[in-house]
Amino acid sequence: MAYGEKRGYDKQARKWRYRGRYKKPDGTWGSVSKDDEGQPFYKERDAEAYAHGLETDVRRKTFLDPRNSRITVQEWSELWIESVELANRSDTTYRQRLRTVILPQWGAHAMGDVTTVAVKTWEQQLRKRYSARYVKSAMSIMRVMFDDAVTSKVRADNPVPTLQSRRRGKFKGRQVEDEVVIATPRQAYLLACNARQMRGVVGYALVLTIAYCGLRISEAAGLRREHLVLGDEGQGPRLLVTEQNQYVDGKPAQVAPKYGSTGSIILPPFLAALLKEVLASHQSEWVFPAPKGGKMHTGTWFYAAVWRRWVDGCAPEADPLGRPARLPELRAVAGVEGLVPHGLRHSMKVWLDELKHPRVAVEERMRHRIPGVEGTYSHTTLPMEKDIAADLQRLWETSSTAVGDDGEWEEPRAARERKPRRKLISQESPTALSGDAVEDEADEVVVT
Repeated sequence: MAYGEKRGYDKQARKWRYRGRYKKPDGTWGSVSKDDEGQPFYKERDAEAYAHGLETDVRRKTFLDPRNSRITVQEWSELWIESVELANRSDTTYRQRLRTVILPQWGAHAMGDVTTVAVKTWEQQLRKRYSARYVKSAMSIMRVMFDDAVTSKVRADNPVPTLQSRRRGKFKGRQVEDEVVIATPRQAYLLACNARQMRGVVGYALVLTIAYCGLRISEAAGLRREHLVLGDEGQGPRLLVTEQNQYVDGKPAQVAPKYGSTGSIILPPFLAALLKEVLASHQSEWVFPAPKGGKMHTGTWFYAAVWRRWVDGCAPEADPLGRPARLPELRAVAGVEGLVPHGLRHSMKVWLDELKHPRVAVEERMRHRIPGVEGTYSHTTLPMEKDIAADLQRLWETSSTAVGDDGEWEEPRAARERKPRRKLISQESPTALSGDAVEDEADEVVVT
């Protein structure tokens, strides 16, 4: 039976301290000298009452050893991260968020001392320094870490607010503006024309393949010749998504697509013919090689030196020896400032939704999974796929033969200034690790 006992005299408080003694689940005696708020017991009956409560928890099988909650966040994170099974990029992101944002603030705190109010205050401070997406990512990782701490009986509750519990204080209406920039078929074509001027038919086909197949940029970079089945044997020409280019331990490697989203995508006729032209134009094993034939890397250099020029245009780059300009003059495509390759994946989804294709066929082309009963009983047929290919062919024909006007183009846009909050992010952030790391986080909209 639980009881209290005198421990020692607190000279500062000028009071005697007490501790509670109680029977643990294994039959041994445990002791507790502080309450849930970390305050010592100065009365014997308080210590005894707390110890009685712990014994009640033992009988109800809800007992949490108070000593478990004294483990620091740093110590728990080291145990926890090794227990979580993650894909390579997610593992890199989790460790980076812990190292640069979470642990500098909470690492020295005991797990049991982290409170919801303190976490909420910290979150508001983060929002003043970092982008909303970065803060959301850090908070999600911390929430999962504390969820597992609750499951492992390190503490009784999760102090990281969920979406529901955060709905307090000043009301914040939903943002009307969409963060993702999307393109029309015509804008995708104009973007591809800019790409052709810089990278020839390879750049031209790269943009159109991403747009009309809904590929992630890392998947396009990882396409090999054997991933294209361009002969039509009744199933239509196909592009097989089986792997993607990704950095593993700082080195480029071929890994499974994000979420394991492999698939076979039917190609519209124009794209099948274009990809045949691409394969005939080089000897590389990669469908979209770098200019010298090696694997195309899609890190920050690609975004800054290549992709941004396709979108925002650029002035010609003079040659110091008086030869023809090394970089052609490109005009900016109007209406798509800020577009990233992943925006073309979003764009294809919008085009197919506007054309009223069955949801199951559209989601399968996106390589999403529809949850619940709908996902169980809905199936994509070959006629559905062929209808999508036919409509995409019509979109291409319309966009590529339309009579253009000057309003479709703008003068080259100045390089976008880096936002101040980005300068506060560690150099180990995803934007430093790889150019498409942050972009891929946008794909959290995937239906799972």
